[in-house]
Amino acid sequence: MRAVVYNGRNDISIDDVAEPKAGEGEVKLQVGYNGICGSDLHEYFAGPIFIPQDDVHPLTGASSR
Repeated sequence: MRAVVYNGRNDISIDDVAEPKAGEGEVKLQVGYNGICGSDLHEYFAGPIFIPQDDVHPLTGASSR
């Protein structure tokens, strides 16, 4: 599936990532629409502010370190 991936300040990309599968007790939703808000713009231009930097992304396995 295609996903917008935040790579760091002023750096996003559209990448192919593995489609997640719902585990036990989880649901998977199909997104109809999405948007961005002011905090997203702050994260893009001045970040990282809110995105944790020590975690591994659950879909891509990428680390921001």
